[in-house]
Amino acid sequence: MKFDLFLLCVVFAAFIPLLVLGIALTITRRNRERSEKPPQTEKLLRPPGFSLSLRLDRTVDAILSKIVWACFFCCFAGIAALTLANLLAQNAPASWLLLFTVIFAGFVIPGAFFSLLAFRGFREGENIRLGLRGEQAVAEALNEAASVGFRSFHDLPGGETWNIDHVAVGTRGLFLIETKARRRLKNWKGLPEHEVIYDGEKLQFPRGPDSRPIEQAKRNAKWLSNYLEKKTGEPVRVEPLVILPGWFVKITAKGNSAVKVMNANYLVKFLQGQNEIVAPSQVRRIITALDEKCRDLEF
Repeated sequence: MKFDLFLLCVVFAAFIPLLVLGIALTITRRNRERSEKPPQTEKLLRPPGFSLSLRLDRTVDAILSKIVWACFFCCFAGIAALTLANLLAQNAPASWLLLFTVIFAGFVIPGAFFSLLAFRGFREGENIRLGLRGEQAVAEALNEAASVGFRSFHDLPGGETWNIDHVAVGTRGLFLIETKARRRLKNWKGLPEHEVIYDGEKLQFPRGPDSRPIEQAKRNAKWLSNYLEKKTGEPVRVEPLVILPGWFVKITAKGNSAVKVMNANYLVKFLQGQNEIVAPSQVRRIITALDEKCRDLEF
């Protein structure tokens, strides 16, 4: 019994630094909110991948929380296992053995469950980070397009649960850009692992087709056109693009497709090659509306 009590004290001592850190961070955050003010009150434009960065932060926090809970349950499962071993060695009554077996299972099962959730969160974090890097790559390409008069906006909020990755506007047109970053997998049935085929309706990746990015770009372009028409009081044409960083896009569609698909490296050349079709006065009105929509980030 003294040995079990010693182990219990060790477990609680191991969690004391984490508990103290959590309390200290909570107190510090509350004091900062009460006593400190930002150096400026003007809101900032959203950076590329802002929604994904917030989602990644939440995922990392959730992973840490699940790891702590997994450690908590597994530690007590270890104590229960040692106690059960001692009882077996002492030929304890069957009722005691059954009780500690149930206690052991009661700690092992949630410990394994939280470990599994932490692993799933880790995989989700990897996918989020990939999407974030993809949006940052497209944002770099859009910076180069500024040389021909394009103004870029990122992470434009469309609703409570969705956003538009990028919008580029200038006298050469208004373009909605959806970024889709996907990993390359090993060679599949002899197909090139770096190539995606676009037939005007769907993307044919080596592991299978995917039409969701095309449908999403169409849907978001229609929403953006309606939104800007209400804000500016004039019709606004929005051309949707889907960008696949790191992929070679092979076009098999005949004629002009409603949604154009390309590599991030080709995006700048595509934008620079467009004819001037939008009046500068309309461009300014569109920029004002987009700036108002995207400038919601607290300093």
